[in-house]
Amino acid sequence: MFNSRRSFLKGLAGLPAMVAAAAVYGSEKNLRDDVEETKLIMKDHRSIFNMKSYAAPAISNIRVGYIGMGNRGLASMQRLTQFEGVEVRAIADCYEYPIERARQYLNSIDYPAPAEYYRDENSWRDLIERDDLDLIYVTTPQYLHSEMACAVMEAGKHAACEVPLGYTLADCWRLVETSEKTRKYCGILENCCFDFFESLTINMALKGLFGELVYGEGAYIHYFPAETIFEEPMPPLSKKGGYYRFAVGACNKGNRYPTHGFGPVCQAMRINAGDRPLFLTSVETDDFVCGKAFEEILARGSEYHKQFEGVEFTGNMNTSLVKTQNGKVIQIQYDRTSPRPYSRIHMLSGTKGFVQKYPEPSRIYLDHNAPLSDEEMEAVKEDTPELTKFLAENAVKFGGHGGMDFICDYQLIDSLHNGLPLNISVYDGATWSAVTPLSLWSVTHGSQPIDFPDFTGGTWVDNKPFDLSLRGGGTTIVTPKNPKE
Repeated sequence: MFNSRRSFLKGLAGLPAMVAAAAVYGSEKNLRDDVEETKLIMKDHRSIFNMKSYAAPAISNIRVGYIGMGNRGLASMQRLTQFEGVEVRAIADCYEYPIERARQYLNSIDYPAPAEYYRDENSWRDLIERDDLDLIYVTTPQYLHSEMACAVMEAGKHAACEVPLGYTLADCWRLVETSEKTRKYCGILENCCFDFFESLTINMALKGLFGELVYGEGAYIHYFPAETIFEEPMPPLSKKGGYYRFAVGACNKGNRYPTHGFGPVCQAMRINAGDRPLFLTSVETDDFVCGKAFEEILARGSEYHKQFEGVEFTGNMNTSLVKTQNGKVIQIQYDRTSPRPYSRIHMLSGTKGFVQKYPEPSRIYLDHNAPLSDEEMEAVKEDTPELTKFLAENAVKFGGHGGMDFICDYQLIDSLHNGLPLNISVYDGATWSAVTPLSLWSVTHGSQPIDFPDFTGGTWVDNKPFDLSLRGGGTTIVTPKNPKE
């Protein structure tokens, strides 16, 4: 048995019930069983119904519900209220405070009051059973995403889910199966695919301007001091609110947040649309920050901090390598605890060109000797996708991480308005999210490689790649609604 595996077992044994519920797995046995079950599924898995190309019937007036009205849910709701042909009909949370914030905003723009659900942690179940909703946004803590998104689809509604879609392989399989069975969309709200530089370079890659892409790198490197990670949520936040999710994340090895870096690179490299991940291997440093800092915090901390006592914290940096069916390689990194600049890397290396976003300024090379000049970069912007050009002004105006959140929401709503397939399918969301359990297994098994599931059931061979054109849509009208002074 590997030392890292013994450490994993030791760490899990010390997890209190609340933390274990939010952890990737509650025990080493659960992880092992999940991996073994995936092996059995993959022996004869075939897609029931290909949701990648499926165009659900158009909906002229989309009736929307929200589960989770924290910062992400509130910001998303604020954007959707700017779209014509969209009605926010119902909102749910397990506390009244975020409901009250949403209520105040909607009142400030004279928006019809939606139904409110905040009785307890199960109030969202009442919301999804309503018969006047078409689409439900799941913007809750990450460990709740898969359960809620599946329940939404089973209730006959489309689901739009914050990242990641799931934490376990079983989560990912269940999401795929439920979407195929119900023929309801399960869209992952991976905003980074719609950031301006990412969408430009994805479009250039798909047009072949970098030649054959052979290697890519993505990451989520976002430093949070230990004092912030373990900051105790105070009223009106619940003890599971605020930075609680970061504290729980610090109790798990592997890559806890892969989709921001992995997603855009996968789109550029045609993953699930001509190629697929074959296997993954992952390595991780020891923890050189959290454990030491936490001991100092615990010494002066409260009952809240005692739930993390005795836990072996995640390493500073996790690095995973994915080999694809067509012989390409993708590297994915994750680091929230080292004091270094923010980075998603977004590097694409092809036979005729090279791209790297971070560290900024972003660079494009069509000649290995030097990056494009400022004048050449302006000329290259002609390759900005149609969708991005069409939405650029409103994206900057309404914002959301610089505008990419607005574009992400718009293309989802416009797809439903016009009866178009989702730009990012449930297979993409499952594939990108699966890095979390696969990297955990590899790290705790001596960095052995592990087979990557094919969630498409073989349809990756013929699936069409990411399409950043308007696709005959672009009909959703944006009408600004400004809060009253």
